[in-house]
Amino acid sequence: MKLKQLNIYFEIGIKDTLVDLLLAQEHDDFYFSPCKRYGAGAFLVSAEEQVSARREFGLFQLFLTEEELITLSTQIKEKLKDKTIRLFTSDVTEL
Repeated sequence: MKLKQLNIYFEIGIKDTLVDLLLAQEHDDFYFSPCKRYGAGAFLVSAEEQVSARREFGLFQLFLTEEELITLSTQIKEKLKDKTIRLFTSDVTEL
């Protein structure tokens, strides 16, 4: 079956908000991985982040149909538009 993989990268502080949004939209099969965003500049807020050049992030991965992907990504962008969040998608085939 052809599916789309949706990767949602986000600041770890909004994890619970994002989980609530996913569950409210009846997405109850997804994966979470903690990760770090490396870089420099304005996104590094605390002194610790500025010294290490990294910030705590999270990654949710979902496998959706094209229609589900469009609906969910639109909802995420609308409800979390003021948060640091990045959405990426790719085609996958379930074996």
